[in-house]
Amino acid sequence: MKLKFLSVFVVLFVNTAIAQITAIPDPAFEQALIDLGIDSDGVVNGQVLTADIEHIIELDFENVLSYAWIADLTGIQGFVNLEVLNLNGEFAGVDIFENQANIFTDNINLRELSITNPCGDCATSFIISLNLSGLPNLELIDLQNVQIQTLKLNNTDFNLSNLTINLEHEGFPGNDFTQQICIEVNDPQAATNNQPPYNTWNIIYNEFTTSIGFGENCTLSIANYENFNSISVYPNPVKDVLWIENPNQIQLKSVNVFTMQGKLVKTFADVKDNLSLSELKSGLYFVKINDSTSFKIVKQ
Repeated sequence: MKLKFLSVFVVLFVNTAIAQITAIPDPAFEQALIDLGIDSDGVVNGQVLTADIEHIIELDFENVLSYAWIADLTGIQGFVNLEVLNLNGEFAGVDIFENQANIFTDNINLRELSITNPCGDCATSFIISLNLSGLPNLELIDLQNVQIQTLKLNNTDFNLSNLTINLEHEGFPGNDFTQQICIEVNDPQAATNNQPPYNTWNIIYNEFTTSIGFGENCTLSIANYENFNSISVYPNPVKDVLWIENPNQIQLKSVNVFTMQGKLVKTFADVKDNLSLSELKSGLYFVKINDSTSFKIVKQ
């Protein structure tokens, strides 16, 4: 009987211990938490104590993200009381693709979300689709110098009001950058006509945003969505040759390679299926294909 009781106790203890851990798979994300004194064990080990993060109201990476790119925000869901999230950083940023479009679903107290870069020509963040539709307290969405296609803000349970959305962009890189942005809302016609509650919204943009539209299903309204997702590059990191996977056989008229500071270092025309990058120095680069699709790569 004592042995059985001990076994049950051990199982309960182990389960409890596991429940107190939140996974943080991205080392840049965890290092930022360590630098802020939030991750109490101080070691990049892919996890953080849930007790370290569940009480946090404001998370500001402004002074700890420098040349560190976060590609996976898994773990942000554990910040259940988070109200203000600032993911800005000098030459740093965040990529949020389709598999993480719903990454903020559990942060229902979020009021302010800021994912920006100080310089659109030196770096940019890429977000295919960002779903903030379940966040009733939103007041500010700051996406300066972010390349985004879809922003989801529709929820039949509530209407957002007095919302500021900053979509300004400096261009990436140079002056040929444009983007089309679709915002999902409860009533696209009312939003288009600037009727309540959308007349209380403040949407900020500039000449690099060719159009901002409203819809019930933005994915279907973006003409280049399929093409944007069909092209991929590998391996990454790359040593000598970067291969381009192009299943839809899109014509690759031009490929340009830029440094983090926006300096053009290589140009290719009429590309087939690979790029020779052997002469580039080790570091972080952006590969821009057909002036529309961009990838961040690490050159070894």
